Amino acid sequence: MTEAEAETYKRHTGRTEPPAAPFREAALIVGRRGGKSRVLALIAVYLATFRDYAPHLAPGEVATIGVLAANRDQARSIFRFICGLLKATPLLAGMVQDENTETIILSNSVHIEIATASFRTTRGYSYAAVLADEIAFWRSDETSANPDTEILRALRPGMANIPGSILLLASSPYAKRGALYQTFRRNYGKDDARVLVWKAATSDMNPSIDPAIIAEAYEEDPEAARAEYGAEFRDDLADFVTRETVDAVTMIGRAELPSEQGIAYSAFVDPSGGVSDAMTLAIAHITAAGVVVLDAIREARPPFDPESTVAEFAATLRRYGITTVQGDKYGGEWPRHRFREHGIAYEPTARPKSDLYMDLLPLLNAGRVELLDNQRLTAQLCGLERRTARSGKDSVDHTPGGHDDVANAVAGVLVGLDLDRRPALMRPANLLERDEALPLPAVTDLVFSACAIGDDGTVATVFCAYTPHTLPNLLVLDFDIRPLAPSIYQDTARRIDELMSGVKVNGSPFIMAPAFLLDYGQPVGNICATPEDYLEDPQRLALSAAMHVSEGRVKLAKPAAERAITYPLAASLDFKTTDPIDGAQPLRTALLLGIADALGLR
Repeated sequence: MTEAEAETYKRHTGRTEPPAAPFREAALIVGRRGGKSRVLALIAVYLATFRDYAPHLAPGEVATIGVLAANRDQARSIFRFICGLLKATPLLAGMVQDENTETIILSNSVHIEIATASFRTTRGYSYAAVLADEIAFWRSDETSANPDTEILRALRPGMANIPGSILLLASSPYAKRGALYQTFRRNYGKDDARVLVWKAATSDMNPSIDPAIIAEAYEEDPEAARAEYGAEFRDDLADFVTRETVDAVTMIGRAELPSEQGIAYSAFVDPSGGVSDAMTLAIAHITAAGVVVLDAIREARPPFDPESTVAEFAATLRRYGITTVQGDKYGGEWPRHRFREHGIAYEPTARPKSDLYMDLLPLLNAGRVELLDNQRLTAQLCGLERRTARSGKDSVDHTPGGHDDVANAVAGVLVGLDLDRRPALMRPANLLERDEALPLPAVTDLVFSACAIGDDGTVATVFCAYTPHTLPNLLVLDFDIRPLAPSIYQDTARRIDELMSGVKVNGSPFIMAPAFLLDYGQPVGNICATPEDYLEDPQRLALSAAMHVSEGRVKLAKPAAERAITYPLAASLDFKTTDPIDGAQPLRTALLLGIADALGLR
């Protein structure tokens, strides 16, 4: 090198001595529009045409010049330069035997191919060179939490059998993480380092760029401009959570947990229109020890039909006994209306996505969650980044070009369960005897049903047996939810007869219903109006009922427990102070009315 060239070399590599031998690996950290793609293309053409790889190849084997990028569209930028150089040079143009949009086949058993950066699809090749374009942005939720490291690990064995094969990492810098940053830390400015690191700003590499454009970028966002044009790694970005932290709370081999009796579940949905983002659903519950357990994940990847996806999600929610789901404010009233059509109430959350992630982090670090063994969830959580604004406020989001749909739904349900620390007044497990439902009684003093009507016109009916001198005093025999119809009382009386076949009942059964419904339908048997004072103070009614349940005076019978597998009993019984007792939850109201009538709550 000349003195001027040596000075340039020292300035951009941080080294004090010129190299004594060619490098096989190099990282080119260059600002935007600094000519990285053109340089890579020129090197690729030289390596493909001026070197002889035949002595190192078996019959039928080819040497591959791989051009890798985050996606094929980015890789085609270098590929077009390569095509242009080959066609513009008559001596080289004759070597091209075949060409398509992703591969050039040369007459010397060399293929130049573009590919998406993936540690799975890059195996099995004999590489003469690999050109990794914009490697700082290779993080992807589709493949791995850290695909750049995994991809390079998968590539190097494919380069081992061709002496002099070259690996070039070219990118504008981004956050201080990943393979590019680690390469920079280990090798920049060290004369004995195996890998050459070249670091140069846009203005150094391409003086033709208008300085005013660069100055304007620095004025608008200094941190971003330092990376985009100054080739400096950003200080305002950091990994949100480490892979080790996520792995520590991931239950290896657990893909999903089935719904179980005695557990109350919650859910969070991240809606989407079906074009660009996935629509996701997460279901979880919290244990008595305060550990939040993720039970199920559903994901509809685009393109998909939003209407059918809502129907599928609603069916899943019903299997877990969930009648209310939370979600973000995407789509205005659309999610609320669509879920309501399937009997699910949709409640928009007031918490921004970034806040959900910030509240999730302490749970992950403290080990107070159990995650499913889901590759996309793990990758999306590890792919989140924390950004620090100039005001000093932190926010969390996915990386550019990444996705966090699964992570968002999971964070929503886990954080929601953890933050709501109001005590549960009643849980399905409280109504089970040693975690099992009781058989129908042999003798009982009274059998009755309590009815409540919902805002949507559905009628919930709870069937009960009352025995004052034996615990449990009140046995919930069965329950039903159906649309309001003239046969409501006939159907109720018929079900009472079915339940009481073989049971000795000392008193006459009766049906208790709201007063305004007494004139509706066909009267049958003993029908009476619900005492009006029961619902004058719903919170007192709920607290009083909860005390009787905690004392073991109310339990479920087997028919009710079996029906709860497909009907949302758990969601109706798992409620807390200040939760509504109204037409939104008719089954909850009917149960409380039944307890009030039998155990004298006033």
